[in-house]
Amino acid sequence: MHLRIFMRQFHGLQLKDWLSLCNAACGVGAIFAAAQSYAIAAILVCVAAVFDYFDGKVARGGAEGENEFGKHLDSLCDSVSFVVAPTIMLLYVPVIGWIALATAAAALLYAFAGVVRLARYNLQDEKRIYAGLPVPIAAVLLVVAMPFAKEFAFVPAIALGVLMASHLRIRKL
Repeated sequence: MHLRIFMRQFHGLQLKDWLSLCNAACGVGAIFAAAQSYAIAAILVCVAAVFDYFDGKVARGGAEGENEFGKHLDSLCDSVSFVVAPTIMLLYVPVIGWIALATAAAALLYAFAGVVRLARYNLQDEKRIYAGLPVPIAAVLLVVAMPFAKEFAFVPAIALGVLMASHLRIRKL
């Protein structure tokens, strides 16, 4: 009985919504994997970006079209995969002393910038131009840069946080 009530919550979801949920599933997987395997967590963030790309294509190009529910679901899923997961991955960087404090501050800045960027996007009328670096791009750049930056991973996190929070105008592809 309870399972049937639970499953009703998914009735009526469209393909774009399922793609968004796959994005979120990758983000949750990345969070779980972060403590054990950075590589798996990073791959899952990148796969989430692929799902995000296709949910956008389906929403804008298909008969389903965009709707308020899908827009908010997509942003919530993006916040898991491209804000929370990379933030947690950043906090698993083995650092001590002042670098640990800088990394924690950078993680907080990245998280704040990411959620503000997502909220701002939902209110944006002009959908052909991004205002600020999109969170999926920031997340992929961060998880790719972190192994190279090592204990200085806070540097790309700060730079990407600033770019997400900026009003830099970027044309959609």
